[in-house]
Amino acid sequence: MPDDFGAALAAGAGTADVGMIGLTPEQHEICERVINVFETGSVQGNYAAISIFHDGPGHVRQITYGRAQTTEFGNLPELVRMYVDAGGLFSEDLREFLPLVGHLQTPLVDNLRFRNLLKQAGAQDPVMRRTQDIFFDRVYFQPAMKWANDNGFTLALSALVIYDSQIHSGGILQFLRNRFPEVPPARGGDEKAWIRAYINVRHQWLSHHSSSDLRASAYRTRDLKREIARENWDLSILPIMANGVPVDAGAGIVASTAFPADDGPIDEASGEIFSDDTFAMSRRAAVISTSAAEDAASLATTILNSPRIDLATVHSSGVEDQANARQNIADTAAGGRAHRSSYGTAPGGTIMLDLRLLRGMVALAQQYSFSVAEICGGSHNSNSRHYAGLGTDINVINGRHVSASHPDVTAFKARCRDLGATEVLGPGAPHHDTHVHAAWPRPT
Repeated sequence: MPDDFGAALAAGAGTADVGMIGLTPEQHEICERVINVFETGSVQGNYAAISIFHDGPGHVRQITYGRAQTTEFGNLPELVRMYVDAGGLFSEDLREFLPLVGHLQTPLVDNLRFRNLLKQAGAQDPVMRRTQDIFFDRVYFQPAMKWANDNGFTLALSALVIYDSQIHSGGILQFLRNRFPEVPPARGGDEKAWIRAYINVRHQWLSHHSSSDLRASAYRTRDLKREIARENWDLSILPIMANGVPVDAGAGIVASTAFPADDGPIDEASGEIFSDDTFAMSRRAAVISTSAAEDAASLATTILNSPRIDLATVHSSGVEDQANARQNIADTAAGGRAHRSSYGTAPGGTIMLDLRLLRGMVALAQQYSFSVAEICGGSHNSNSRHYAGLGTDINVINGRHVSASHPDVTAFKARCRDLGATEVLGPGAPHHDTHVHAAWPRPT
């Protein structure tokens, strides 16, 4: 969490004591970090993150924004108003959108100026970051803890389960409560039995939902089920794996944070950002308490088993070797190094796939189905980030081959940048007419 998180909450009008359910500051921090990873893939939270989902009223497209991803037709209007009132660097620029944001008659999902201002504010302005901390605490965390208190819950893991439902679904959904007989502690029920039953029915609901977006989010309940199985009721067994990312409450974790607004020049007509190693922005390196190989294996296993990710078994050149995309991921899932090809400019040998690349692929699958043509195999330019285990080529998105007319390419590329990729190329860039290339920056 940011150093000024506690001060930001203390400054928020009406902010309640975080110990109201008996949470220690460390337990509260762990809850926030897990939710940050669930929402933006970053332990610290990506305040500049923007995603686009078809989950607005009537399934219309809408923006989701910020550290815990509030929605355009939900609470984003309140966040924008709070920031404008706070007098931040971009407050006056955003003021013109106050009458528009949140109204179906004036959607802003395709307004590049609005989206870029949100990104810039989240990336560059401490006022926006403090505003988001206060906002997400007041609008999501405190209502979740009130519900927990009213219903007699006292355990830290219960708080995390309830908070996650508040963030993801707007609360504890009554129709899910109707699917199991346990009653909450305030009515004489057993707290642990209620939480187990609730997370089981919630997992079944998400895993079999008709919406692919919701099915893809079942990693949340999967990970919470694992903590229940570990009897981690006080959140003291660390790290907690959240969608493949290890989370603890110590200073040993610093997450890479994607600030896409600074990656390169933005073409207002197309919304594209072009960059290379010369302009690659430095990121804070991920320092984790568990081994990189163990984390990479977990992420690669998730990718290998995902029904939303197809991995090529032959190179686009037609060459067959042990460096194809599927074998790269399979080798990594087994705890090994991925092979590079030995033809053309390819250097041969092996490389560890970068954690940011793997996390990016897992996060992309939460929103899209896609086919991976190459990772570190194949033949590319001699200085390609593919050979460093940092890049991937995607040639099919949502069942359709990548081309200039593909309706999802621009949004897919924007999501790659949101996830930290600084070299994002596609149709219109030389030699990228049939695929999207996304690569993460070289370690500094």
